[in-house]
Amino acid sequence: MGHKIFVSYKYADSDVQPFYWGRTAYVHDYVSYMENYLLRKDVYKGEQQGEDLSRKGEPYIEAHLKNKIYDSSITIVLISPNMRNPLLLQKDQWIPWEISYSLRLTTRDDRTSQRNALLAVVLPNRYGLYSYYNPMNLFPILRYHIEVNYAYLTKWDDFCKMPQFYIDQAIKNKQNNYQKAAPTLNN
Repeated sequence: MGHKIFVSYKYADSDVQPFYWGRTAYVHDYVSYMENYLLRKDVYKGEQQGEDLSRKGEPYIEAHLKNKIYDSSITIVLISPNMRNPLLLQKDQWIPWEISYSLRLTTRDDRTSQRNALLAVVLPNRYGLYSYYNPMNLFPILRYHIEVNYAYLTKWDDFCKMPQFYIDQAIKNKQNNYQKAAPTLNN
């Protein structure tokens, strides 16, 4: 059996390379591709195809996500051109919250979850380029974990060729840098 994987991403970002010419792509298309073709040995713990939480209230969404993250062992963060709203603080956006919760030790019914490994995957922009990627534009919590080598960073094209290799690398990074994990960072 593989790993239990939670995927954190900006659902509505459509500035990513489409899978089919002439069609608008969304980051969720990449999640579906991962679930259907790349994570065959693993258990996907994220939103299901067509599951739209946007109309639910924040308390419902938070509880729903907590259950999925608590039961996972690795969080894959999909980096897309518009994943971060620069007009909002990190604490007011879902991706940093999901990363933070992934790194907490949480106890429920005498069972404590461990920190998740982190794998950051840069997606190509609508033109198929990665040149938009700049670590300074990431959420501080994600940038920190990449800088201290807790999170493993790769590009989508490379991840697609060897997904299990990159998942294993993220797990090794977690094991080697466990003490560097910081569940919360200001901003």
